[in-house]
Amino acid sequence: MRRNLLIGLAFLMLLTGCASHMVARKGKAAELRQSSRVAILPFENLSGKEQVATKLTEYFYVLMADEKKFTLVESGSIFEILRMHRIRSSSLLTDSQIDSLASTLNVDYLITGAVLEFDEYDDNFLGKVPRVSFNTKVIDCQTHSTVWASVSHGSGDNAELLFGIGAIRSAEQLAEKMVMDVTGTISGLFTK
Repeated sequence: MRRNLLIGLAFLMLLTGCASHMVARKGKAAELRQSSRVAILPFENLSGKEQVATKLTEYFYVLMADEKKFTLVESGSIFEILRMHRIRSSSLLTDSQIDSLASTLNVDYLITGAVLEFDEYDDNFLGKVPRVSFNTKVIDCQTHSTVWASVSHGSGDNAELLFGIGAIRSAEQLAEKMVMDVTGTISGLFTK
């Protein structure tokens, strides 16, 4: 009995020792400078589906193109600059790569991310249901730090009310709706 108590206490101490390193903190909302120049880098494709990162990047451009709080750099020049600096991964940028992009593109912030999922699964009642996941981050070129980040995950049946009413049937529609939510949040950060 005493031996079991000692083992239990040792296990509890081990758990509390490990738990002290696992802390979740709520991030402070970033306030970004208005009238800044922003570049949307091509999203990485980790989904295994062809061209979905290109689609998602285009959704970001289309939805942010008319934003009045900041100026968006044209996508054509970004691809050329990435090639020029031999930057292959827009998600894993080094400080020197951020400096190179910032000076060449004359930007204050970079928006980048990766598509994690872009597929469909079978549902007994709805049939094929789209599923999309992606992450997004905003990098401050001056400090090289990520000032805002999010992970978005959605399924076509999230908005279903009853018997399939309100369900989204295509991954493209779902992705566009999710990007609209993210771009609205990013635009709201430009308050300074």
